[in-house]
Amino acid sequence: MLADRDPFVGMGARRAAGEETALAPQSVPVPQVSPGDDPTVSVVIPCFNEEGFIGKVLENLAPQYDAGRFEIVVVDGRSEDATRARVAEFAARHPALSVRLVDNPARHIPAALNLGIAAARGEIVVRMDAHSVPSPTYVRRCVELLGEAGAAVVGMPWRIRPGAQTLIARAISLAVAHPFGVGDAQYRLATGGGPPRAVDTVPFGVFRKELWRRLGGFDERLLANEDYDFNYRVRAAGGTVLLDTAAYCDYFARPTAGALARQYFRYGRWKAQMLKRNPRSVRWRQLVAPAFVASLAVAAALAVAAAVNLLTPLAALPLALVAGTYALAAGASALQISARGRDPRLAPALVAIFFILHAAWGGGFLLGLPRRS
Repeated sequence: MLADRDPFVGMGARRAAGEETALAPQSVPVPQVSPGDDPTVSVVIPCFNEEGFIGKVLENLAPQYDAGRFEIVVVDGRSEDATRARVAEFAARHPALSVRLVDNPARHIPAALNLGIAAARGEIVVRMDAHSVPSPTYVRRCVELLGEAGAAVVGMPWRIRPGAQTLIARAISLAVAHPFGVGDAQYRLATGGGPPRAVDTVPFGVFRKELWRRLGGFDERLLANEDYDFNYRVRAAGGTVLLDTAAYCDYFARPTAGALARQYFRYGRWKAQMLKRNPRSVRWRQLVAPAFVASLAVAAALAVAAAVNLLTPLAALPLALVAGTYALAAGASALQISARGRDPRLAPALVAIFFILHAAWGGGFLLGLPRRS
């Protein structure tokens, strides 16, 4: 009887019998589920060249929900490393669980999400990431809250981990989890305890597939900030985005200063595009870094003009004021973090990382404003 009404039961057996190719790209209609059943759940994971992480992500997800009502859809941008082999190995070890691979020729995350969700069989979608490892209760807790709290989207905070075993990687992970580095982004700052609360956005949301369909999916014109844009449209339509702290994801930050700069320049550029489309979504924290970069650029230009006697020497004062104020704020935050970690070597590294973070994001934002996406 269960197999008659449950669209996921028996997938592993059919795959073993050759009736379904688990790792062939495909699209399947959403099943009709009888009232009273636990909802069917599809985890959708955009992925590209993640052989070092994807296995751990999948293993952590496998026991989180009833295999008969649970599937994992990996949307791969035609990885050039062993990512696809790792997915195949995982599928072979878990024959009772539906694991499918969908090709993403565009190699963009919003395109991957739309492809994966379109192929998903579940009523509920868990938007996961190949570079983040969910805690053991992540899926179950989010699904329960989605039903109990009346929220449109539910998510959990990040625990940000270093992307490598170096001082710089450690400084990066601490900087992107500190208010001076990222403002009031709650999913980066929240700690355990307290009730669920409404927020602007969550990184890896859980929502009903019908909501995704009603909103028109993720905006594929945005090559970053697609989650914030989606959650803003949810809120604009009257829905609540809920952050809970009963579970979490371990997110691995970029391992080098160069990788961080490229990441945050791209974030800033696409945030500008997103805000041009949705100007009412702007928050103060999103304007601080661009304002700092613009002020620094103007102050530096005045100082240069003063140095070549085009302006009075007093024109150099704004540069000292802007740079000095920033250095004091960054230094105070760096000292606080390094004291907490009992490692004085972190302080100068953190000051440098803070500056790279803000200059890259703010510069990307300013250069992105006049660009067309």
